Amino acid sequence: MKWISDLIDLIFPRHCVVCGETLSPQERDMCLNCLSSLPRIEKIHLEEIEKVFWGKIEIERATSYIYYHKSSPYNNLIHQLKYKDHPDVGERFAYMAAKDIEATGFFDGIDAIVPLPLSRKKKRRRGYNQCDYIAAGISCATGIPVIKGAVTRTTSNETQTHKNRDERWKNVEGIFSLADATLIEGKHILLIDDILTTGATLANCASTIQQGCSCRTSILTLAYTYNGI
Repeated sequence: MKWISDLIDLIFPRHCVVCGETLSPQERDMCLNCLSSLPRIEKIHLEEIEKVFWGKIEIERATSYIYYHKSSPYNNLIHQLKYKDHPDVGERFAYMAAKDIEATGFFDGIDAIVPLPLSRKKKRRRGYNQCDYIAAGISCATGIPVIKGAVTRTTSNETQTHKNRDERWKNVEGIFSLADATLIEGKHILLIDDILTTGATLANCASTIQQGCSCRTSILTLAYTYNGI
């Protein structure tokens, strides 16, 4: 009943995850002002994202939804998803992103969504894999099924956050293993992560998959750190 929802909002007001302002009953996660100002990546800039992987792995296409910068208030979206125990925010944001991206034809021909696996140590500490929720949101928006278990993370490497470009690539060497190639053999898969910076983790995972089975790979992330920091 609406009066119950209004009463809950009165007692426990909801706030925009970007600016912190109180949300109206019609708003969810973000206020309309922040939603309208989302730093979306325009179609003409998508080639720069694909260039991240040129010469490293074979990809069909790659895209990200918004620009990410350490000083941007929109970082709160990712922080809520990864560190604040609100993976539902990421799932809803991924759904919205997929609906916007779907109009470009990006998902055409993709058979399955593969979330980037998290190590058991990190998943146990965090309580969930944020990429699972991103994948779920995209799947709900597009109808493309999610496949888990094809690839696993065998090593809990150090965080990439404070490493430079070369250190990031070295830090992810050999951290993935192909667990069940039959799940994705012959398919066009969409590999999912939250943020694209140097592309080291995604490229290493995709390379592991491509060395062990015959499949085509595309990549999607919610955010792109366009200046590599």
